[in-house]
Amino acid sequence: MTNSEIKQWAKEKIKGKWLSILPAIFVASLLTGLTLGSSYSSETGTFSSGYNVGWIFYFVQIGLVAYMVKFINDQPVEFKDIFNYSKDFGRAIGAVLLQALYVFLFTLLLIIPGIMKLIAYSLVPYLMADDKYDNLGLKELLTKSEEMMNGHKMDYFMLNLSFIGWHILAIFTLGILEIWVIPYQTTATTKFLNDIKVSNE
Repeated sequence: MTNSEIKQWAKEKIKGKWLSILPAIFVASLLTGLTLGSSYSSETGTFSSGYNVGWIFYFVQIGLVAYMVKFINDQPVEFKDIFNYSKDFGRAIGAVLLQALYVFLFTLLLIIPGIMKLIAYSLVPYLMADDKYDNLGLKELLTKSEEMMNGHKMDYFMLNLSFIGWHILAIFTLGILEIWVIPYQTTATTKFLNDIKVSNE
């Protein structure tokens, strides 16, 4: 499927359902974006963020992937599904830290290689959410994701870039439109990445 076809498919898929999947997406995004030590400066009138601790909740991101894969495949989903991967908390932490290390090292070369490396690891949570890949070590998971994403990285980048217009439009609705855009984009990217994983099995 082309990116346009995926977006159209996703738009049809969430009709009448986007509100039901929003809580899972919102909570997973909130936890994985969590920071500690935020402060407010009265002199500049701005907030500054402290340390990002969202990596601790990477297992929730894996759970969300499993949740969304079920959703796009018309399987029953429950909010609690996003916490299912907590049984392998250590493996999740190891995976996200190893990814962060590799992306950081590539970013030291140039920003673009770092972004491409980040995209190359997009399938890691999909592999971790699939029992068939439980036998893979952390480095093997990253390598497998890179192999599967070969030839697809730019398409994935362009798919996400195509949603910028929606996010800009949401600004004029004081962010209210995001409660529809985010489930739409999440469904589209899940379809894109899961199709790649399935085609490589």
